[in-house]
Amino acid sequence: MTEPDEAREICGRVYYPHRLTVLHEPSRFAMSLSALNLGPVAVGLLGYAGEVRLETEELETGYEVNVPLSGRLLTRSGPAEVYATPGTAALYRPDGRTRLQGWADGGELFGLKIARPALEARLAELAGRPVRGVVQLGPSLDLRSGPGRRWWALARALSALTADPDGPLTQPMVVRPLVDSVLVALLYAADHPYRAALTAPCPRAGTPAVSRAVDLLEAEPDLPWTVVDLARRVGLSTRALQYGFAAQTGRSPMAYLRQVRLRRADADLRAAAGAGVGAGRSVASIASRWGFTNFGRFAAAYRARYGRTPSETLREAR
Repeated sequence: MTEPDEAREICGRVYYPHRLTVLHEPSRFAMSLSALNLGPVAVGLLGYAGEVRLETEELETGYEVNVPLSGRLLTRSGPAEVYATPGTAALYRPDGRTRLQGWADGGELFGLKIARPALEARLAELAGRPVRGVVQLGPSLDLRSGPGRRWWALARALSALTADPDGPLTQPMVVRPLVDSVLVALLYAADHPYRAALTAPCPRAGTPAVSRAVDLLEAEPDLPWTVVDLARRVGLSTRALQYGFAAQTGRSPMAYLRQVRLRRADADLRAAAGAGVGAGRSVASIASRWGFTNFGRFAAAYRARYGRTPSETLREAR
């Protein structure tokens, strides 16, 4: 779009109301925005044709993470000033005014808006204690190594949704756990006063509770499970479940769930072979049905588990 007022209004609907100042030749103004609302988060790719400045009052209702995909942005959240780059994310809290200035050379910004109740409730579950007031997130996050790099790998998967809004990543089985993983990874990667509580020793869950969790995953692998859902069903905190699950099964709940779904996919491949269904279409549809949206990774995981490719199972099963 080429009208600044229209661009400001549309961008404000996705993110936050703001003032837009065009700092280049107004006749060349253009904005692009691809965005999706995914429950507690909104994810988008925002670009301008030239340098602009965006300013907001206190965000109040949410947190924000911005990552330029090229170039850099001068950003401010409250008193903290950060140069955001492809290797450094800028983080914004609900209790501070914000400012972004950049796009002198064009380019896109990955923007993740997180509803305040969602982030604070998830942090309380992880920390095992109430979260009162705004979480004092650090103003920046290094995306080049450690937890920040792992968070960015997950967040990029969300950004891919904007390019294919009707694709397999929009399935509840896939997107709901992915959104939760992005929130959890951010809380483990960013600086804030609750970090120590996230890594403190946790009492191990009892064997009966973990066994109930295993039974639930085995019985209903087609549900869009998150660790929070599973912990609530068996009456544990998420940390207690994760520690107990690892001790009893040797893997995390979500890793265990992927193995259950891989077994279900194998059963479906064998059934499809018996029905004479075409191999190319069946591999894709079966993988997608069980939440495997990257078919290359699905094939690699399947081969590691069964010693053959999914297509070979379709040809060989009788």
